[in-house]
Amino acid sequence: MLLSRLYSEENMDAELFRLKIVLVLTVGFALASLLGYLSIKIRLSPILGYLLAGYVIGPFSPGFVTEIDISEQLAEIGVIMMMFGVGLHFKIMDLYSVKWIAIPGALGQTLCAALAGEFLIYMLGWSLQTGLIIGLSIGVTSTVVLVRVLSDQNLLHTLQGKIAVGWLIVEDILTVIMLIILPSFASIASTDKFSWMATFYAIGMALLKFAALTIFMFTIGKQIVIKILDAIDRTKSHELFTVTLLALTFVVATTSALLFGASIAMGAFIAGMIIGQTDVKHQAFTHSEPLKNAFTVTFFLSVGTLFNPHAIVEFFPLFLVVLSIVLIIKPLVAFLITIALKQTAFTALVVGMALAQIGEFSFIMAEEALRLKLIPDEGYDVIVAVALVTITLNSIIFQWISKPPAHQKS
Repeated sequence: MLLSRLYSEENMDAELFRLKIVLVLTVGFALASLLGYLSIKIRLSPILGYLLAGYVIGPFSPGFVTEIDISEQLAEIGVIMMMFGVGLHFKIMDLYSVKWIAIPGALGQTLCAALAGEFLIYMLGWSLQTGLIIGLSIGVTSTVVLVRVLSDQNLLHTLQGKIAVGWLIVEDILTVIMLIILPSFASIASTDKFSWMATFYAIGMALLKFAALTIFMFTIGKQIVIKILDAIDRTKSHELFTVTLLALTFVVATTSALLFGASIAMGAFIAGMIIGQTDVKHQAFTHSEPLKNAFTVTFFLSVGTLFNPHAIVEFFPLFLVVLSIVLIIKPLVAFLITIALKQTAFTALVVGMALAQIGEFSFIMAEEALRLKLIPDEGYDVIVAVALVTITLNSIIFQWISKPPAHQKS
């Protein structure tokens, strides 16, 4: 009798949890669709609509409230699919054609953002560690927003657009490196005594593990993936191909975390890169795009649920400093570097303004740092708030930029 009642209670709890997930997705996607549409109609990024939809169903707004645990679980899946998509579309040739400006530009701008964040945030009374992590997080620009605003202004395929995209590829690579090093940095930060030897050893081991993961995945792993996808492709089953893509992505991501100590996001990125180099990459693009879009919306929804507007008021000096770095220091540094590399003022203006926002990679970096207890909750809240503001302003500011001269189009 007791076992029967316990079993019944467990079923009820499981059913209630499933109902909550369905309710969150139902309300969340409905609001994301509506607010995303309204954002596009007023010529803003739909990401803003997704973030606002998440806020509406989050715990910091009145009305329907989702559970944070559900949001965090959905965000984890969203991160995996987003990083898979980044790896799948990663083209080193896009960087190669503008390497002479994108590499020094991205390195210089990221370094300046990190140093500015560390110094200014430390001056506000926060720790050097918090300042450095926030500075690194906000040094990265949103791919989704950048491509969107450049496309809306017909600049994506111009010289300015190619430089901005190449610049972004370098930033993505830097973010990947930072994601590799963060766990080692966390283990160092958790000890009471600082040691340069221990620091270099921890970072060195992390890089060695990543090198081992990369060598394994791009040799043995790649051959296994090719054989599996070729066999599945011959079945002509679209459903099976999609399921196999999901399975491979999650297997590689999980294996990377369990055996090589890399983050799950890093593993998903590698999975995307490997599949992007196979003969069935075009099928992979076609079949993964709807999935990636759905999980991207899920990710931004989950981030929106964590947006706490009270953090802006309570930590206004920190919010103002971070916002200033993103809207003033980042674009100014990019503008000056581009001018120094003998580009026109218009090109420098486009590149600088394109980078004056933060998005998905900033969230991924901040979430990983929050999980590793490298930044406080307040730091994450401020990053989300700054992202909402900069995504909105970036779309508006870009409408003021005039069209490029005809001779500058490529």
